[in-house]
Amino acid sequence: MARPKGENVIRKHFKLTEETAKLLAECSKAENMNESEYIRYLLLNQSENPRSRELELEIMRLRNEVNKIGRNINQIVKNSNSHIYKEDDKIKLILEVEKIKDLLAMVISRFV
Repeated sequence: MARPKGENVIRKHFKLTEETAKLLAECSKAENMNESEYIRYLLLNQSENPRSRELELEIMRLRNEVNKIGRNINQIVKNSNSHIYKEDDKIKLILEVEKIKDLLAMVISRFV
């Protein structure tokens, strides 16, 4: 992704922490680019609606919660098939799933 020959060049100088500089070096090396090419690549390939860091963190938390809920549901289904649960327990489970759906809708509406 080198720039065409003869193109005007504007140099930018900026400071990075050691940690950020290492991250830049690692990421650019992983993409087989030098650091300048990698920065240009990131800038030119952004989506029109980049997600905020807050949204990314919220999505990660939500994904973790959904995974935990999935494991719990698998255990409940196993126990239900073993006839351990009563009908009241199943109704409570349905109500909890509805709460989860409401919370998910709230998170989505907050960022859309």
